[in-house]
Formats: sequence, structure tokens, C-alpha cells
Amino acid sequence: MRAFIAIGLEEEVKDCLEEAQKQAQTICKKGNYTPKENFHITLHFLGEIHTDDIEYLHMAMAETARFQRAFSLKLDRIGFFPRGREGVMWAGVEKSNDLFRLFHQLEKSLGKQGFGREKKGLSPHITLGREVEPYRGFQDVQKNVRLEQKTMRVESIMLMESVRMGRKLIYRPVVVQKLRENKKF
Repeated sequence: MRAFIAIGLEEEVKDCLEEAQKQAQTICKKGNYTPKENFHITLHFLGEIHTDDIEYLHMAMAETARFQRAFSLKLDRIGFFPRGREGVMWAGVEKSNDLFRLFHQLEKSLGKQGFGREKKGLSPHITLGREVEPYRGFQDVQKNVRLEQKTMRVESIMLMESVRMGRKLIYRPVVVQKLRENKKF
């Protein structure tokens, strides 16, 4: 199975991202836009794994959660990973020490279970579309698409399975691991 570990998003945040997508579609020639239900922030891409690995991944996620409290993230801006005239359009989040701490703890815990490190490191973003081709260039989209700077709670991490059904890609949660609660003293 093809898998990755991610942060899921609240419906309110997904609605905000979908609105930015709709704005972009009006100033882009074309694009393969991510369905709202697939919005997420990837922490670690695993690729093809065997079902026997799920138990070890769950142990790594549980260990990570023991060290990481729930925290907040804020949507930041629209960006692109350009590929010629087209590119991957994404929504970024503000820099967060909590997010980087979560990532590094996850990497450490996955390593203990025999999984390799994330090759690209952490580049926190939510993919809004692939093969997006703006009429006037990427800067035009960044200037004209308004992304509401919504704040979201990160309370869990998820092992996700990527399944192709016909031409549609569906991401299904396999394991959901809650992070530690923020206790008030």
C-alpha cells in the first residue's frame, strides 16, 4: 500500500482552502485541483509499504505523541513549486517551532522502528493543485488569490493510505494517533 504520515485539517480550514482554489481557477488556464477531502500537511512520505509495517508505524506515531502536545498552526500564503509554465500550487503555514519539533520527533521515532528519514526534510504546505497554469504567471495568482489566515488545531497525526479509484485519488486514514493534551496547571 502507498502511504504517508500527515496532519489532517478541520472542515473550516478546508473550506477556506477550497475558496482560495476557486479564486485561482478564475485566473488560471488549467489545473488538476486537489479535492477538498484530500487536503492535508504531509509530515513523512513513506511510499509503498507492506501491511506488516502498520504496527511499527503505529508504535512510532504513539512514541511521537507521548512527547508532543497539541498546538496551533496558522495558514500563511499561496505559493508555487514551478515546473515551466505550470506548477504545484500550495497553501503554506506560518513557521512553527511546535511543527518542527513534531517532525523531528516523528523522524527519530520512525528511525527506531527501522524507517528511513524523510529525504526532503519538512516543507509544510497543503497542495491545492498540480499542473496549474496561470494566465499571467505565478506572481499574479499569489497577488490576487486571498487566503484567509485561519488558525487550526493540530491534535493528532495520521497514517494515510493513498488509493486510486479510477482517475480519482483517495486518501484514507489507517491509524489516527492523538497528541498529548495541553494541561493547564
